[in-house]
Amino acid sequence: MPGQRAPRLQAHLADHYGVQVDAMTDLDVGVWRVGRADGPDWVARWFPARRPAETVAGDAEILAYLAAHDFPAERCATPEPVSVLDGRPVLVTEWAEPVPREHRREAIRGAGGLRRLGELLGRLHTLPPGTGAVARPGGSWHHLADGLPSAEITAASRMLAAAGHLFPDGERVAYDALCAEVAGLDAAEGLPEALTHPDFVLANVVATPADIVLVDWAAAGRGPRLWSLAFLLYAEGAKDPRRVDGVLSGYRQHVTPTGEELDRLAAIARARPLVLTAWAVCTGRMTPSAALARSAETRALTESIAARARVVLGGSR
Repeated sequence: MPGQRAPRLQAHLADHYGVQVDAMTDLDVGVWRVGRADGPDWVARWFPARRPAETVAGDAEILAYLAAHDFPAERCATPEPVSVLDGRPVLVTEWAEPVPREHRREAIRGAGGLRRLGELLGRLHTLPPGTGAVARPGGSWHHLADGLPSAEITAASRMLAAAGHLFPDGERVAYDALCAEVAGLDAAEGLPEALTHPDFVLANVVATPADIVLVDWAAAGRGPRLWSLAFLLYAEGAKDPRRVDGVLSGYRQHVTPTGEELDRLAAIARARPLVLTAWAVCTGRMTPSAALARSAETRALTESIAARARVVLGGSR
């Protein structure tokens, strides 16, 4: 969403909610901090038209469910947090005031660090089943699709197919191999399901003075619980394999992965990274050949992460 759209969104929020907005600060693509002169700041997410207002209303319903269970997630800013501007839904949530950037790492460690993050994911996966949007299929990366992880993989395959004409003859073999790898990814079908966040990683953690708060719940819903755990383990294991231990020590306070989940962990952990690699290829940031090389590195990494997880958890159960 271009930055010049911020004034239009600012006017919409002021008119729709009757609030005084005096500043709009870009946080991410389509995401702004809304500085208010008459109350606490908000966060506004202006989604693409591909996500209908009903779907974004489901995001808000899930946030209300999390609030009712005292889960540390962002909170809806108003009783009716979803509106529509130019055919695109807008969601407003409360601004979770972070500690200063230079104190973020210290604050996360003070809250329990990776163990706390893993414990929160385990707690999320043990919340009681809900109805409505809480029970909708979820887990996919909302920039590509809503729904189960299989929808994310299908969307990535379609994206690659649509971009096929862009690659020179010298990249055709690598392109075809990349398409096959993406199509063959494990979407964690048939594994235990729970309410889950599609991107439960440190990038979506706000470190406040009191705790860590999880944000960006778009496309959350009920899906394979291992999908989000696997990506969290990948994200941290890629930095240092020892970080896997911290995540799992917290997660197992609520959930012990099954033997089948451990058996499929390596394959599932490489799914999101390969989807992101496919995204990079289709947006011209990487060649298919480079993508295949990265995929091989990711495979080796996720196999080592899965082996470490099995040791930490004491083998199959």
